[in-house]
Amino acid sequence: MENFALIALVEELKTVTDGMVIRRIVQHHRNVFLLQTRSVRIPALKLSIDARNPIIYVSGERPPVEAVTTDFLMILRKHLVTAQLLEIDKPLSERIVELKFKTALPAQELQIVYLVAELLPNSPNLFLLDRARNILGSALAPRSQRGMGEYDEYAYPKTDKTDLALTREDECSWFNETDFAKDPKNWLIRNVAGIGPLLAAEILHRQAASKNALPEELKAMIEDLLKPASTAWAYSLKPLSVILERNDVEALRRVILSPIELESLARKTHGVQTYPGMLEATRIVSDELESRILMEQAKSPRKRRIRDSLRRLGQKHERLLDRQRLYSEAEELRTRAQMLVASGGDMDRHHESVEVTDYFGDDPQSRTIELDPSKTLRENVNKLFKRHKKAGRGMEMVRMQLSKLEVTKARLEAEADRLQSVGTWDALTALTGGADAPRSGPGSKKAPRPGARRRRAIQMDGHEVLVGRNSRENDELTFKVATGDDFWFHVAGYTGSHVIVRNPAKDTELESSILIRAAQLAAYYSQARNSNKVEVHYTRRKFVSKPKKAKPGLVRLREFKTVTVEPRNWTHVIPDSGDVPAVGVKE
Repeated sequence: MENFALIALVEELKTVTDGMVIRRIVQHHRNVFLLQTRSVRIPALKLSIDARNPIIYVSGERPPVEAVTTDFLMILRKHLVTAQLLEIDKPLSERIVELKFKTALPAQELQIVYLVAELLPNSPNLFLLDRARNILGSALAPRSQRGMGEYDEYAYPKTDKTDLALTREDECSWFNETDFAKDPKNWLIRNVAGIGPLLAAEILHRQAASKNALPEELKAMIEDLLKPASTAWAYSLKPLSVILERNDVEALRRVILSPIELESLARKTHGVQTYPGMLEATRIVSDELESRILMEQAKSPRKRRIRDSLRRLGQKHERLLDRQRLYSEAEELRTRAQMLVASGGDMDRHHESVEVTDYFGDDPQSRTIELDPSKTLRENVNKLFKRHKKAGRGMEMVRMQLSKLEVTKARLEAEADRLQSVGTWDALTALTGGADAPRSGPGSKKAPRPGARRRRAIQMDGHEVLVGRNSRENDELTFKVATGDDFWFHVAGYTGSHVIVRNPAKDTELESSILIRAAQLAAYYSQARNSNKVEVHYTRRKFVSKPKKAKPGLVRLREFKTVTVEPRNWTHVIPDSGDVPAVGVKE
């Protein structure tokens, strides 16, 4: 995202984050931090420091990947959990966003802290600063040319360009009309900080249409950018729906978001989509991009195996073609044997060679056939016929192997096409069977422990919820993973998943919102998924037992309560408190 779009995004962000309090901080993969809030309006603030697409926006979406834990995450949790957002600021010239927080920490120098998001292409970073703007920690090590380290005073990257804020003033000493006229676009990019290729092209396009002086046109455009955008535009080389359908990650990376209509791009793009504001546009495009990048990473092992298999098939195909050429040359053996039989030579004598007449060509001609003198002519002829017969069997075998190889190749190519077209996590899980689920964090490259399983696991308002995938995993989840104080859910009267809500605090009752959502999950992952209303039993795990010699998944409940809910899948949804319906609970 270029600086001009980030200006408008931050201005809109200011209008919705007033008084926001941080409830929890999650680093759900290496490049993204999620600041979950207590606000129903804003479930979370997402900070991405992906080198190719650094961004800040409002979103609670968490692709189903394993969370990571880093030292910087621990520092953020220590200082920012329960902190209140006081202010958001962004220098006009810099792709840098500062979030000022009031913390609950007793130390005076830590009662005000700053979270600085450097959203610079190729070198993004996050810094946490104290009241005196000294560095408490950073997500990545600062570049050596910045000359900053832990506990040093933070400073913006240095530049010799004109600050974009100066262009808003009436005084125009920064503008050199002579040099500008030589190469307008490059002059703007080289001399004014915060102007990239897109904004430079748009300014020049509008200036040519309005005939205004460049300083006036630039000043007017900046004023437009500082107003919260009621409409945002997404420009792409292909329609966005086509990009998503084809799962074209690279095309999705190149989608251009803008708070103003870019007249200079009108004829250069085939896809234009509008949204009600920059926050909405950024959420939709960035969440899709993040999810699909992580999906591509999850697909990589299977793609690599398919690619290696196709490479090995290609090598085997070449070897079979070589054998086929050899066997096809053996066809001439039968012709040679027939000519020897018709030669009239003594079949029981030894010959070094025999003169024969070749009638198989267009014109008869004499040929000399070299023989093995240690064998009689009959033995030489029999040997030629045997070699021909063997070559025939070999040729048939090669044809069968080539046919099987083509079938295998077609199957692998079809699998590769299906894998490439997958655009949702559910579809990926269905295709791979969970075998290639993404992993991240320390030790992610190690092989899983024998018997280790990948369960459905989500977070609901600070509670970990686990969902079994089959009967055997239900048994393992209930009797090996869950503790006696955890809450247990299962649909009444149907087969389905066991759902466990972790209860480390050993509460005697669950919050109503968590109880309802867990019950809805148990109803959704059951045979009653398509029903309007379903009864779900729930109890503490210590009241669940397994009858002797019972089948996997079969349990006995000593006591339980029942709740009636509508089946719903919360696996990929972070709900607002208003989403949970009020329902009746009976003993």
